[in-house]
Amino acid sequence: MKKILITGGTGLLGVNLAIRISNYYETFILLNKKIIEIPSTLNNKDIKSLEEVFSKFNPDLVINTVAETDVDLCEDKPSLAVDTNLNYLKKIIVICKLHKCKILHISTDHLSDGSEPFVKENQEASPLNQYAKTKLLAEQYLLKEMPNSLIIRTSFFGWGPRYRFSFSDKIINKINDNKSVLLFEDAFFSPISIRRLCTIIIMLFEKEAYGIYNISSNDRISKYKFGLMLCGSFRLNKNYVLKDKIIERTDLTIRPVDTSLNNKKLTDFLNFNCGSVNENIKDLFHDIKDGIKDKIVKL
Repeated sequence: MKKILITGGTGLLGVNLAIRISNYYETFILLNKKIIEIPSTLNNKDIKSLEEVFSKFNPDLVINTVAETDVDLCEDKPSLAVDTNLNYLKKIIVICKLHKCKILHISTDHLSDGSEPFVKENQEASPLNQYAKTKLLAEQYLLKEMPNSLIIRTSFFGWGPRYRFSFSDKIINKINDNKSVLLFEDAFFSPISIRRLCTIIIMLFEKEAYGIYNISSNDRISKYKFGLMLCGSFRLNKNYVLKDKIIERTDLTIRPVDTSLNNKKLTDFLNFNCGSVNENIKDLFHDIKDGIKDKIVKL
């Protein structure tokens, strides 16, 4: 059985990956401040160094999910952004090269200036803030040091643990608590469900893909309409979803107003349909039906 090591094992994507892929691979998660136990998954609570983890587990693949994604925090503390988004990856690269282990790195959909929709992998990056700049530097460094690595640009949603809510969780939870939620009507993205994202990651690994791939839904949608779509699917009160405008939010760090991605390279390579945003929202119900949601929210 192949072995996969997941960095950021207590994060939203790390937890989901561990739970979803542990049936297919021997899985090991790296923990930081929080200790969690996931069935059929090993962790490093008794191991103090990365070198020891690699020596004992000897992974075939490292999935790096570690990132500081708070755009405003990255702008206020650029050294934190560099340490988390770039320098940590550099440490992983050194060890992976030593152990001849492949890296799959989770990047971002924030690398363009937002001036056009459905950005392709080969379009020139134009990062607008410290968060995006450090994520781009990480991509460039990784491909220079390990050209056979795999980089995923994406935006995802799904069920999160009690200590780490996703974008969709926050919307659903607020409305269930009879609280309004402000969502941008002029900010567009092409989110994919974590369920579908994890499936695609497995497919890319098995096909020994390398380079940069966009993983996204087939269409683009505003954050506001995404909230309304969630309400329609879960029969929530749409009156709690209120419009906001990102162009009027001078209190926020500048960020692209359109982060939608073109997924043609991926769909052609895998012969896989990433689905519409609405179809990806329906994946949340599949997670409920097969018990994945319960496993995640209990952590």
